[in-house]
Amino acid sequence: MQSAVKKKESESAVEPVAVTAREGHGHVDTELPQRTSPAVWFLVAGIILAGLVFRARLLDTFYLDFDEAMHFQAARETSLKDVWLASRIHTHPPLVFLFYHFWLNVGDSEVILRLPALIFSGSALFLGYLWLREMVGEKPALVGLVFLTFSMPMVHLGAQMRCYTLLLTFIFAALYFHERFLQRHSLSALIISVACLTLAMLTHYNTAWFLLVLGLLTLLRVFSGTLPGKLVIVWALTQVVLLGVCMALYFGHVRIFINSDTQADLWDFWIRDSDYTVQNTEPWKIPLMRLLEFIKFTAGFMGLLIAACLLPGAIRLGKVAYKHSGSYIIAIERGMLILLPLLLAMLLFQFRIYPLGHTRHSMWLIPFVALGLSASTLFLFQHRGLWKNVALASVLGFWIVNYTVPIIFNFKTTQTPEAAHRFVRLIQDTVPAGEVILTDESTRNVLEYYLAGRQVTHGKQLEGGYSEYQMGKYRVVTIPKFHFFMYQFRKDWDSYLNVFKESAKSPVWVVYLGYEREELKPEHLFPLFPAGELTKQAHYLDNQIMRIRFLSPDFKSVRKANSESDS
Repeated sequence: MQSAVKKKESESAVEPVAVTAREGHGHVDTELPQRTSPAVWFLVAGIILAGLVFRARLLDTFYLDFDEAMHFQAARETSLKDVWLASRIHTHPPLVFLFYHFWLNVGDSEVILRLPALIFSGSALFLGYLWLREMVGEKPALVGLVFLTFSMPMVHLGAQMRCYTLLLTFIFAALYFHERFLQRHSLSALIISVACLTLAMLTHYNTAWFLLVLGLLTLLRVFSGTLPGKLVIVWALTQVVLLGVCMALYFGHVRIFINSDTQADLWDFWIRDSDYTVQNTEPWKIPLMRLLEFIKFTAGFMGLLIAACLLPGAIRLGKVAYKHSGSYIIAIERGMLILLPLLLAMLLFQFRIYPLGHTRHSMWLIPFVALGLSASTLFLFQHRGLWKNVALASVLGFWIVNYTVPIIFNFKTTQTPEAAHRFVRLIQDTVPAGEVILTDESTRNVLEYYLAGRQVTHGKQLEGGYSEYQMGKYRVVTIPKFHFFMYQFRKDWDSYLNVFKESAKSPVWVVYLGYEREELKPEHLFPLFPAGELTKQAHYLDNQIMRIRFLSPDFKSVRKANSESDS
């Protein structure tokens, strides 16, 4: 009898509180989980602190990249109205640009600009643990916290001037309070969750997929009969409010990108950036393989193992929910909280609505991957046993030491702030004042930060998708593509002629950053260029400055004509 009691205590100590309402009774059970022990809180604090240290090491590792520079350009505008107007050319909502507008009062160095991402990493990880604890209990939640803390995309996002850690702070807060609404039937928790979702929607548009997932799964809760009628009415009203926010953002901003050149270019880049294409993979398999690519993107060499944990985790979470509620509907709802986002992501990619793969745009899935991983370890905590804890900790430690640590502490790159400053000095020493620089959009964004700084520059649209900017003493003209390797320059020769007119066959300075990409080496780009004479070339690392007199696409390629070469 005594052993049976001990067994029962052992199980209850680790059972999640994902479901506490009995079907059809409309009340919440009073048997809630024990408070999180001080030892667990100590572990949580230690894990998050270690993760912040890892992120802090990256704050000044890279120069401000083109995406970060785009955020800087909008944020440096002189008024809130101008910031909002500047943000409209980007495919993101305005909140993060408005935030950085105020943050520029603190400073504009690479480290200062990235510091908010580090701070919001801490809040996102803490709220992520709170949500996972609500779902699976305090100890399995530690597994998900370790994954979120040391996943390299999460680490990188914590050291970039981007919106993602702020987004995840709002998302995890919304998930946490939404779970408390379901468990405790708390009206205040519902309102806080909706407020967080609204802020998340104003931070990144992929929040729309969260809204869809949570809306569908909460409908299952409504059908289960466990939510009081008044709360169902309030919840329905909040969905109308959230739908209104989505519609306002769609018709006010998103719609301008539908079927645009920007959308086509982004899809071209996303499709290109994968090992799985229609040339080597059956079309119906591509979404699944892209999902596996994303999980590998977040977990490295353990990606396939974590992917294999998701379905068992969903089944386990559903079984625990049925044990607590006696409701098959709630059991399905719990399990689908892991699987539905993944299925939705594959459908969105299949119909070319939203990207999937090793891209930051897929990071909206990482909470559900963390939940699936945590839920898959529930069986390890059903019975007390030191060896299970040691074995699990050893696996996680092995993953961190062999995946995250080498990247953080041994990573080598040429894309450093010092490299950017030296390249800019090389431009200033090589290209005379008043000359025209021809570049791609990605390089132009970076040069705006390092050449123009806080000087507000607005581009002038030219023919054929070209744009013109004044940066200090240079007239900078950008091609219609984000990278040179995406531009069939030779085939679009007429657009170049229309932009430069009588000076089209005069020498022009072609300047671009190499980003350590094979496609951007001159020998790979020259076949895409119109034929011409290379009269001067300078470079720092893989960043190029070339003075080229383009002739005509009728000739073979760019050739050297008594060119000078500096490095």
